[in-house]
Amino acid sequence: KNIGDAFLLVWKPKGGMAICTAADCALRSYIRTIMQMAKSKELLQFAMSEGVQQRVPGYQVKMGFGLHFGLAVEGAIGSKRKIDASYLSPHVNTTARLEAATKQFGVAILMSEDIFSLLSPNVQKLCRLIDRVVLKGTARPCSLYTYDVPVFKGLPMPPHSADPAYFFERMQPYTSKAFRQQFDTAVRYYMGGETGGSTDWPLAQKLLLDCLSKQPKDGPSMALLEVMRKEGEAGCAPKGWMGYRELTEK
Repeated sequence: KNIGDAFLLVWKPKGGMAICTAADCALRSYIRTIMQMAKSKELLQFAMSEGVQQRVPGYQVKMGFGLHFGLAVEGAIGSKRKIDASYLSPHVNTTARLEAATKQFGVAILMSEDIFSLLSPNVQKLCRLIDRVVLKGTARPCSLYTYDVPVFKGLPMPPHSADPAYFFERMQPYTSKAFRQQFDTAVRYYMGGETGGSTDWPLAQKLLLDCLSKQPKDGPSMALLEVMRKEGEAGCAPKGWMGYRELTEK
């Protein structure tokens, strides 16, 4: 469904499809879309056209994707002239906020822990935990994850009929396993466990700066360093830190 400058997509497992397969396929569809956009000669031609570049120098076609799992009320809303299928739920709002937050973290895909927990184990290993926040309009802390889409590797796209396991085997993240492990360690020191009582922000910052030396444009690393710069007290976590923060922007 078109909602202003965004689209709402819904995946519902049918037949004997396992929920983890549906979750893997939903993430796969986002990755395919991002990679096809990056390869599109038509979009590149539009972005590089003289008129567009004069109005917005350096413009590139980009999209952000939020992925979440939850219940919603499905129904038709409208009149005799126009009827649309719609989905009403706080979970729909959460998904919209995830999509909006992709800009804050500099990522193309942002997933909630609810959908992450449904992904198959092998796909989970390819994702990155990047923060733990309370989204605007919610009360429960939520861990956020991303997938580093290998846009610039020029990999051949597996066919639509390919099994999800084969797809993710071929479309590995552009970040290395060692990089993701180091970033994960930094995030653990930043969060400080479930209660936030075992933080080490100086070490987290050191690890994240090293991550940036390997991936200079890594959005999540820059975002967390900025959080610690703004909220830190003498370089350490602020008093009363609970292992998460409020994401005040939509």
